[in-house]
Amino acid sequence: MVKNLVNSISYQQTIIHLLTGVSIALILGLTACEKKQSANPSVIPVDTSHQQVSDNTVRVGVLIIDSVDSVKQRYQPLLNYLSGVINRPFSLVPVTQESQFIEVAQGNLHFTTNNPLAAVQIRRLYDTEFLLTHSRPQVGTKFGGLIIVRSDSNIYKLKDLQGKKAACVAFQTAAAGCTFQIYHLLQHGIDPFLDFSSFVENKSQDKIVLDVVNGKIDVGFIRTGQLEKMLNQGLLENLEQLRILDSAKDEFFYTHTTQLYPEWPIAAVKGTDPQLVAAVTEALLNIPANHPALVAAKIEKFLPAEDYGSLDKLIETLTLKSWHANRDPFRNSGNRQQGVGSRE
Repeated sequence: MVKNLVNSISYQQTIIHLLTGVSIALILGLTACEKKQSANPSVIPVDTSHQQVSDNTVRVGVLIIDSVDSVKQRYQPLLNYLSGVINRPFSLVPVTQESQFIEVAQGNLHFTTNNPLAAVQIRRLYDTEFLLTHSRPQVGTKFGGLIIVRSDSNIYKLKDLQGKKAACVAFQTAAAGCTFQIYHLLQHGIDPFLDFSSFVENKSQDKIVLDVVNGKIDVGFIRTGQLEKMLNQGLLENLEQLRILDSAKDEFFYTHTTQLYPEWPIAAVKGTDPQLVAAVTEALLNIPANHPALVAAKIEKFLPAEDYGSLDKLIETLTLKSWHANRDPFRNSGNRQQGVGSRE
């Protein structure tokens, strides 16, 4: 019986040793597997972009024009500069034509920079404060819209647009990518929504241009500088592929169709700490000329905010988003002294 017990214990010990060995092998195998996966670039990392940021982080919403990557390449160096000067972390928040309104309404941002139409609409709705205006190389603080067609098309004058297929960025919130041209055409007796055979939205100005070049649409609405940008990027063979309709007779650097409007502003969202607003404004006004952050953003310098009344007029005339809101640009003066809901 003792012999049987000893044999039983010996058998159990053997099993335990075997199981222990298997467990160790499994652990080592899993560890090696994890290391291999970590080194494997094809493994998709977890997206942490929507996780809560530090309370000390300054969140800046920047409108996406081409892509999220493009926005980051252009504006992250500027936020890095501000972070170094002000000694606080700055977080870039890419926003779309739609989400920019939501982000401001929900109090998720401290500052914004976006096209002037959307910026004025947001100011009318949510009392943002315009601080600065972008000044770009060769054009300063102004820009405009183009109406483009293929150079070999039979469209030479605005009246020739009757019955044509057209595209723009966004009917309600795009500035030089849509509403500037709509306003221009209405002033000349043409209603794109009634007189075009089709009129659609396309979020990419690059694609609008290429669709015109490839004959998918007849007419495209884009901003000044867009064609030259695509030419420099190799997306266009030459500028002779396209013709600009009803070009203005002025000395502006770029050929354009519409009147000129003030460039993108930088705005502070209501409730942002006044000291932070002052620090950001001062830092951007005093950024050294040719600073790498300016070069990356394709900005020459920042200037005190321009008068954006021409955008208020356009909004009210076309009854665009926010048209019914109070247009007084000074109605938010002093709102940073309220204290309630102040976000530092």
